[in-house]
Amino acid sequence: MQDLIELIHSIHIARFRSSGLWGFVLEPGSMMEQLFEAIHDGRVHSDEDAVALLYPGQKGGSKYLNLKERLKERILSVLFLLEFKAASGSDRQKAYFECNRKWSAAMVLMSKNAKRVSVSVLEDLLKQTTFFEFTELSMSVLSTLRLHYGTIHGDPTRYKMYREMYHRAQQEWVMENETEDLYTHLVSHFVNSKATKKSLSEQAQEYFDQIKPYMAESDSFRLHLCARLIQVMISSSRNDYATTAAVCEDAIQFFRKKQFESNLPLQAFYYQLIVCYIQLQEFEKGQAIIEQYQSIFEEGSFNWYKLQELFFLLAMYTQHYSKAFEVCDSVLKKMRAASVPPVQIMEMWKIYEAYTHYLIHIGEITPPAGYQSKFKLSKFLNETPTYSKDKQGMNIPILVVQILFSISERNNHQSIDRIEAIEKYCSRYLKQNETFRSSCFIKALIQIPAGSFRPEIVAAKAQKFVEQLRAQPLEVAYQTHEIEIIPYERLWEMTVNTLRKQGAASKAGTAQRASSRS
Repeated sequence: MQDLIELIHSIHIARFRSSGLWGFVLEPGSMMEQLFEAIHDGRVHSDEDAVALLYPGQKGGSKYLNLKERLKERILSVLFLLEFKAASGSDRQKAYFECNRKWSAAMVLMSKNAKRVSVSVLEDLLKQTTFFEFTELSMSVLSTLRLHYGTIHGDPTRYKMYREMYHRAQQEWVMENETEDLYTHLVSHFVNSKATKKSLSEQAQEYFDQIKPYMAESDSFRLHLCARLIQVMISSSRNDYATTAAVCEDAIQFFRKKQFESNLPLQAFYYQLIVCYIQLQEFEKGQAIIEQYQSIFEEGSFNWYKLQELFFLLAMYTQHYSKAFEVCDSVLKKMRAASVPPVQIMEMWKIYEAYTHYLIHIGEITPPAGYQSKFKLSKFLNETPTYSKDKQGMNIPILVVQILFSISERNNHQSIDRIEAIEKYCSRYLKQNETFRSSCFIKALIQIPAGSFRPEIVAAKAQKFVEQLRAQPLEVAYQTHEIEIIPYERLWEMTVNTLRKQGAASKAGTAQRASSRS
């Protein structure tokens, strides 16, 4: 179902309706049209939803599977006759789709022996592929033109020109491909993990030294994007965020000088720059970038979701909790209504949702009138299976927030059980150099049952761990910024304050009962 949902949301629905193809592809009133409409409107998110809509009280079975497959095939059959849902994309993005359409048309014409018109299309196409630096597509065009003028048309001058152009493009493609391969190999280590990248620093430096000469030789879009991302990885994995910020700023200047819009790299480097400002606690700078450049992120895209994550974290770190709640609530509604982001994105926002509801629970956030929460802690673990396996990364805030809820709900037995479990987890998975702050915070939490949940005793027992935490602030900590959703110093204050309020409430209750007996 997820591939069909993604396919339907990738097409421009208004153009599809007005193209005249609608009635041919989707017969009005048919079950196929109903399924399409339901997916597009966000009323169907799974096969179970679809079967319940189309076959109420039935199982659907092979009838439903055939219907779904036929719908997918019909949409694919008209996909290239429609514009992709990228009207707000950069010039380069739109040019990429257009160039590929022209290339496909030229190849069809060539196969039909319409060589004159095919070559004319290809020579016009080459101007676009060269301008927008589509090296691989340029090679395909040049290879065809070289073959045509060398073996069919017999024009030595044009043959020589296209042959030389092909060899230059081929050399550039080799450099691009090698750089992209090295970058992909580095990134593949932590697609599903937020654990520290420090161990990859030396390898990233080795790779960058290997491809740095290519950067001096070529201004290729693809080459510089991957090379500069490797360069970012070197300094960020060394916890050198000042250098990382400088690398990002230099990359932004490079891509801003291109003759075409370069939104993809700008998004990547602005994102990394905001991460630097979070780690350096320069929140105003990060907030200003988000507000100034939000328009270059297409709403609902992967990068848009990642930008909202930074917006959320900035609000959390500056104690603008109501704003963090607004961002989280807005994103969750967006995910439920239409777009289907990757599982890592969905799970991350489930974690953020848990923290906003913890803040609601302890009175730090007052939701708007009429707000109805759909959050249930009992479902939380089932909704984050990927990050629950990320033992040195995002599983840390997952475990922590469960303990915080238990404490705030005065469920002491459950708190003790969860704290005992996290104590074993801490000794097994958390290393001092990589997740030191998380280790300190968890050790402070362990003192809560040891201090019998009495705030004064707990604070005294946890003091040395809190001091260790303060001695290694966020800007020098090696752990990734996503792990610490609320700075641990502030989170510890909230926890102790919760214990104090509970203690005061208990004393007041005891006094009231004594008064009533007398």
